[in-house]
Amino acid sequence: HFNKYMQVTRKDGSVWSDGTIFAVGDCNYGCLGSPPNWEMPPVPKISYPGEEQALHAVKNIERMARGKKTLKPTWWPWGAG
Repeated sequence: HFNKYMQVTRKDGSVWSDGTIFAVGDCNYGCLGSPPNWEMPPVPKISYPGEEQALHAVKNIERMARGKKTLKPTWWPWGAG
């Protein structure tokens, strides 16, 4: 499980560990929410989305390293945001 910031979460949605563990590509569930009210619809399990997810995670890791408390959420499809 993961949240809209690509952080690994528990089944109840709480951030796992200290929030510094991220899931990208095939290792995450690939969507947020439930049909028909997706927060983020299913993402294809191909390399391109994994690369984009990694970029989003890296940007949030950089924000955390600079001491920022707010993270940027991911979105899909990427050309729409």
